[in-house]
Amino acid sequence: MHSYKLYSSLPDLATHKIWAEIDLDALRSNYRALAKEVKKGTPDCRPMCVVKADAYGHGIDACVDALLGEGCDFFAVSSIEEALAVRQVCRSVNADADILILGYTPAEEAVTLSRCNIIQTVFSSDYARSLSKRVSAAGKALRVHIKFDTGMNRIGFPAHSADEIERSAHEIAAVSALPGIIVEGAFTHFARADETAGDARTREQAERYFALLERSRALGAPISVRHICNSAATLRFPEYHLDLCRLGVLLYGAEPSDMFNFEVKPVMRLCAQISQVHTLRAGEQLSYGGTFTAPADMRIATAPIGYADGFIRAYSGAEAVIYSKEGARRGIGRIIGRICMDQCMLDLCGTDAHEGDVAVLIGEPGQLDALAALAHTINYECLCLISARVPRVVRGGGSD
Repeated sequence: MHSYKLYSSLPDLATHKIWAEIDLDALRSNYRALAKEVKKGTPDCRPMCVVKADAYGHGIDACVDALLGEGCDFFAVSSIEEALAVRQVCRSVNADADILILGYTPAEEAVTLSRCNIIQTVFSSDYARSLSKRVSAAGKALRVHIKFDTGMNRIGFPAHSADEIERSAHEIAAVSALPGIIVEGAFTHFARADETAGDARTREQAERYFALLERSRALGAPISVRHICNSAATLRFPEYHLDLCRLGVLLYGAEPSDMFNFEVKPVMRLCAQISQVHTLRAGEQLSYGGTFTAPADMRIATAPIGYADGFIRAYSGAEAVIYSKEGARRGIGRIIGRICMDQCMLDLCGTDAHEGDVAVLIGEPGQLDALAALAHTINYECLCLISARVPRVVRGGGSD
């Protein structure tokens, strides 16, 4: 996990050559907007804040602390390590919250899960029996949510046909009777909720979920907590809001795809100081492979950030917004040539930039999605790629 420095203005540029500003006020604002949104379909629906992958690269400790302050009482993570980090933050501020591990945890950790009151996803009968064996031997009980596989074909009790639904329902009922296993919830995950071309598939998955839920309950499974919406489905399918909505990328100010126009504020601002400004002469090649040749004499800058920091080679061609040390906007630069492990070069495009100025690479309007397009990926990945060697510098409150 990251360590954090709290500040109220720009960080001390004498000690930071690159950094990611984490704006907790923006995170709080996004949470409040989304907490209202989830109630559009079901008045009692609550947000489940997804803070896996170190809160999508933003830093799990500071983000959880801020979200607890806004009243969030349910978090989702991907590992026991992340779950324990969330629990530690809760304890440090004397708060309580439910924590769900969305995927697999080795059954050997079952007693730890129980002791720390962490909810584990169960996706097969064999896995449930392994967990039951360990917690019951220790005289403990483990809260679980059942994962239904309605079409993602990743993990879960299968629900692709009437026969599978019947078979899975009997298995889930049997799981609920295992010693030490407390079945509380059931969920599934939509594969195509972020695209209108996938609407029929999304509705099919929902129908499968409700069919398996109804049959499992009829056979005695005490499922009380239901959640099937991710960020995209939260915005597009209010009829599926149910008891919880799992809010991920939207919390951090990014949208699930370019079809959305929900007003959220970017939480991360990735910055690098300009280390050198010099002239690249006409005809000279730049960086590895000589993929860029100067068409004329041009002022270029070097910034001390590269693919080891998560600013990958595919981002060549991206725009950077350049500011003076005092925060005055100087203009736009463009990444040219191949990005190196620790450095990259920018065409200053006539901008009057100087050494020590700040190049903003993520956080200005359109930047994150432009990086995703260059890399032929999604904005989620661009955020998660920012490596641990980039200091996360918190503003807007949080933990020191």
